[in-house]
Amino acid sequence: MGGRLEGKVAVITGTGDGIGRAGAMRFAKEGARIVGCDVTAQAAAETVRLVREAGGEMDCLCPLDLSDEAQAHRLMAHAVDVFGGIDVLYNNASSLRLGSAVDMKLEDWSFTLTHALTTQWLATKHAIPHLKRRGGGSIIFTSSTAGDNVGTGFAGNLPILAAYSVAKAGVNRLATLCAIELTRHNIRVNTVSPAWIDVPATKEVYGEPGSASYEAVTRTMLVDRLGRPEEVAEAVVFLASGAVPFMVGANIRVDGGHFPGGGVGTPDPSVAGLFASATDSAVSVDNGWSGALISGGNRAEPPRA
Repeated sequence: MGGRLEGKVAVITGTGDGIGRAGAMRFAKEGARIVGCDVTAQAAAETVRLVREAGGEMDCLCPLDLSDEAQAHRLMAHAVDVFGGIDVLYNNASSLRLGSAVDMKLEDWSFTLTHALTTQWLATKHAIPHLKRRGGGSIIFTSSTAGDNVGTGFAGNLPILAAYSVAKAGVNRLATLCAIELTRHNIRVNTVSPAWIDVPATKEVYGEPGSASYEAVTRTMLVDRLGRPEEVAEAVVFLASGAVPFMVGANIRVDGGHFPGGGVGTPDPSVAGLFASATDSAVSVDNGWSGALISGGNRAEPPRA
């Protein structure tokens, strides 16, 4: 194996399945040596097996709970012990509990903020000294379109992602603050924001293609399908590679157009029909150029009256 991450050591959190597993496989294909972790030992061990069978190098600490600062410290120390240092930290691990802002239990609110925000801070805090010793590197945070100040972050504007949305908004701010502090140490800090990715943890919520729940989700995007874990992994590899050293503090959305579409997807013909009688005579439409073609490098003559 070899590629954009040849010779790099990457710590990837939450490698048990889904995006974390896809990230480990993609990083290994690009030549990185990987240290992973997960709270689920069996799933994490399966990822290690898959990476090694594909010819990659990977070690893993599992089960490991990143909400325990001592364990976050242990993970980074382990990466140094096994591979000699850390060049990349990919903060992927996250967990949440559902509820609205007005009636969610404090226990569930605190759990979500801890496991969707604080764990990323703890992993970053304990990776930074090792990145500095290497003379720099890359930190990638995982946020979400739920962290954007647009709607609730869930299909139909359902208010069930309250704590998660707040946590991911916090991740966005955390990434910016770390970028400000760490760029002078040659540590590039960036963020990836996925939305509606087809992974085992969310399949029960989204359902299968053709189901009403699946259609409700895909209607929030411009691309008419769920995202693939490999698509997120590709964006993360790009950030980790340093292909564009001038890219610092960026937030790359892998969201099928959820954000630019405002979370309501493509134009809705049924809504357009409601206003047709009031707008048809007022909407400007130029059909005169519809037949104009570019052929052989020359534009056809414009239509004449």
